[in-house]
Amino acid sequence: MEQKPGAQQEIDVSSLDLRYAHTRIARPKALNMIMNSMDRYGQITPAIVASEEDIIVLIDGYLRVEALKRLGRDTIIAEICHEGELTALFRLLSRSGERQWEAVEQAWIIRDIKARFDCSLTEVARSIGHDLSWVSRRVSLIEDLSEDTLKAVCQGHISTWAATRVLVPLARANPGHAEKLTSHLSAAPISSRNLQAFLRHYENSNRQIRDRMIADPNLFFKAYKAGDEKKRADSLNQGPEGQWIKDFEIVTSMLKRLAKILATVIYPGQDDHDRIRLIRIFRDARSVMGAIEEKIQKAEGQ
Repeated sequence: MEQKPGAQQEIDVSSLDLRYAHTRIARPKALNMIMNSMDRYGQITPAIVASEEDIIVLIDGYLRVEALKRLGRDTIIAEICHEGELTALFRLLSRSGERQWEAVEQAWIIRDIKARFDCSLTEVARSIGHDLSWVSRRVSLIEDLSEDTLKAVCQGHISTWAATRVLVPLARANPGHAEKLTSHLSAAPISSRNLQAFLRHYENSNRQIRDRMIADPNLFFKAYKAGDEKKRADSLNQGPEGQWIKDFEIVTSMLKRLAKILATVIYPGQDDHDRIRLIRIFRDARSVMGAIEEKIQKAEGQ
């Protein structure tokens, strides 16, 4: 019996074309939750498939398929989109608010739509109800990453945060270094805090130090950890007195810098509104300094 668009049907899992599996990020915890739910209550939410020329392409429901396979089930309930694969993909992206998507996953699907169906980003944006800048930002997240890096993200070896915040800027500067760091992260995950420190140090280092950092990231993290522990020990040793000196050295340095630009910031003929705003913030700071000085005088008089 012919099914109408949107009708639900029981389909053999083995007959599904899983061509978009690479666009989904592994979620072990979510997979376990779905398995437990299906084992107890059965499948509640249908998958979405597109039917074209006797090929059934799985559009949405990759975790459900994996859960059913692990449970030893042979069939899945799916909603069939007979209007075609492209239409089904557009619908999936336009309904993205109904599920938790990683931005990288959306980027992968948009990239595949562009490549498989020769769609422009403008056409994609119009079809999914987003503006062009949104679509462009999504694609830019992955366009500088290699297939090996994307695969590592998909498999859950590298977080999307690490990929977009660290590996993307690194790949734009030095693709070879990005590849080496990808291999390291795949074998030994690193915390976001340490990765931030790594990238910050990399940005401020010369070529020789960068090569050493990429060649042996563990050596950098050992040195970083040792330096961090030393800072904590020094801070504990110096106590609040040491923090007082350190903070006032920073304040003094900032005041010297402000004094240098004073003539540029406050000048004759200046707009009254701008001058009032600039002087007000100065007087607020002076008031705080006055209060501190008053407390110092009281302490000295004790």
